Amino acid sequence: MANDFLSTQSLISVKEIRRGIIILKNGSLRSVLQVSGINMDLKSLEEQNIILTGWRTLLNNLDFPLEVICHSRRVNIESYLTFLAERIKKETNELLKIQGEDYYSFINGLVSENKIMTKKFFLVVPYDPVKIEVKSFLSDLLQSFKEMFQIKTTAFSATKPLSDEEFNQYYQQLLIRQGIIINTLTRIGVEVRALSTKEVIELLYNLYNPETFEREFKTDLSF
Repeated sequence: MANDFLSTQSLISVKEIRRGIIILKNGSLRSVLQVSGINMDLKSLEEQNIILTGWRTLLNNLDFPLEVICHSRRVNIESYLTFLAERIKKETNELLKIQGEDYYSFINGLVSENKIMTKKFFLVVPYDPVKIEVKSFLSDLLQSFKEMFQIKTTAFSATKPLSDEEFNQYYQQLLIRQGIIINTLTRIGVEVRALSTKEVIELLYNLYNPETFEREFKTDLSF
């Protein structure tokens, strides 16, 4: 009976992460760029026009879709509180120790009564390889027949193998698209950088676990 239900992992389209690039189960690639926010209210009218014009020009010239993600999460400052506690224990000056304890109590009480949120902005750059497969009418008919009577869906669980040669080829094409985004946004004063493998894993974990604090892994992980 349990085999009739899809596992949670089968509902996630991510197959693996390599060189900071997300490889989907269908063989497509995704690059994640973190971009800095801009406070438009602090910009002059001329600067606002330059930024908006640059962003509009980028979108109009793109020949591929671009996904924009605004990620808001509750900040986890447990590591900072642990750091403070250790420093207070090692402090030999009694006055500084008392001040440190007061500061620790203030921060601990602040985060206990209020949700401290952080907001980050990301751009997802895709590369979907297009392959033309020649099939006979009979093979198409058989495939359609199988799909009609297929009970368990494999839309997410089906995996398409991706060789190293294919990955390198698609990776270079994705880097070209990534470079276009980075260069254009840099010219209008936006800081942009590609996430590393570790950072992508952290982002995906936090996205799929919205009820938890923002988590940072201390060691490298891999799927």
